[in-house]
Amino acid sequence: MASILLYVSGTTLILFTITDLIWTTLWVDGGAGPMSKRIARSTWKITRKISKNEKGLFNIVGPLILVLTLLSWVLLLWIGLTLFFSGDPESIVQTTFEGPVMWYERLYFTGFTLFTLGVGDYSPQPGFWQVITALNSGIGILFLTLGASYVISVISAVVKKRALARTVTGLGVDSSEVMQKAWSGEDFYQLDLFLMNASSQITELTQQHQAYPLLHYYHSQKPEESSAVGIAILDDVLTVVYHGLADKGTVNMMLICEARSSVETYLETMTSAFIEEAENEPPYPDWTDLKELKLPLVEEEEFSERIQKVSHRRRKLLGAVKADNHEWPQP
Repeated sequence: MASILLYVSGTTLILFTITDLIWTTLWVDGGAGPMSKRIARSTWKITRKISKNEKGLFNIVGPLILVLTLLSWVLLLWIGLTLFFSGDPESIVQTTFEGPVMWYERLYFTGFTLFTLGVGDYSPQPGFWQVITALNSGIGILFLTLGASYVISVISAVVKKRALARTVTGLGVDSSEVMQKAWSGEDFYQLDLFLMNASSQITELTQQHQAYPLLHYYHSQKPEESSAVGIAILDDVLTVVYHGLADKGTVNMMLICEARSSVETYLETMTSAFIEEAENEPPYPDWTDLKELKLPLVEEEEFSERIQKVSHRRRKLLGAVKADNHEWPQP
């Protein structure tokens, strides 16, 4: 009876861990596995309570979750394999001298064969246990390969996330500054290349958030490297252009609509899983500053009426900025 319990417990742990590993690293539409998801959320909640909104700790929560996830996979695989080998007291034999194999020696053997080929001081019994040992080594190779590729993919996505923020904030810290730089005196066609790049980066970021939910927990202490802040600035620009320009012929509306659609998809993805819509709207773009630039804008009252249509959208953006532990971008 004890042997059956050990076999069942070991098999359950191994299958559960492998499922979570493959789910998290290979299933693009599946997000994180059940264990990985709980590790991430628990670590995030604990960090928020400890940090009391201090930005320093928020910077390490992403790497911390990644390390804890990898360690959890290792430990559960190791324990599961040890339990399975413990189902048969004679599954492993000592090659240096005769005697019973203790539990810690099984732990040693399964760990060695999981990560290396062993050193020969212990060996499996011929037949069934030789096959299981080969599978043990195969599981180790699977974990190392998928774990390494997962880490590389996540870090690459974090770099691209910050690159998006720098793309936007490099033009200005708020919508008025970006509009000033984009206005040629006659039109906004200087925005075209910028909008094409930004739309592509936002779409890619959205897909990466779906594939690697861990990406949401990587935060930057600097607002200019925060994708949430960068997208908020960009959307303010899009809102002014889409709802505030009196002469739509001064801008490429097709690119404006494409960029707005990319931001909307990003917000739908984030609010469905990670962020909550803010209770209040963020501040409106400063109409006085924009008017001083002599842009072809509608009157402020008309703009205020039009912007009510995107009230929910702007509250989602504010929710994303707050979730990233930053303030709404203002001059």
